[in-house]
Amino acid sequence: MNLKLISIAMVMYFSWFNGMNNQMNIKPKSHNYILLKNYQVSGETFYKNQCGFCHNAEELIAPDMNKIKAKYLEKFNTKDAFIKAVMAFVKNPDKKNAIYRDGIDNFSDMPKMPFKDEQIKAVAEYIYTTKTL
Repeated sequence: MNLKLISIAMVMYFSWFNGMNNQMNIKPKSHNYILLKNYQVSGETFYKNQCGFCHNAEELIAPDMNKIKAKYLEKFNTKDAFIKAVMAFVKNPDKKNAIYRDGIDNFSDMPKMPFKDEQIKAVAEYIYTTKTL
């Protein structure tokens, strides 16, 4: 089966599942399970549990975050500008606004994610300050 279709289906499933949990007020039974809208976690934890699934160098479903980060650092040389740019893209992912152009033809569009601004900011700060993701 096409890897792009599988990745899109998985993102849609997790987004739907998260929405159902939030509507039903289900509380996690394990510290490993994160409800995206209800719990605050570190940028590192959030990245590893939500973003790293697709953006990893071993099983690429989406572009490698290290390559994305390098392109953002070329264009946005301050921490604040970097974070603002990453947040803008994650909140409204659109190929025409993509900074990492090499990934556009090789991957499907990133779906709009149901993340809070604080979560996106924490992840962007983590990406900015981490040497290798």
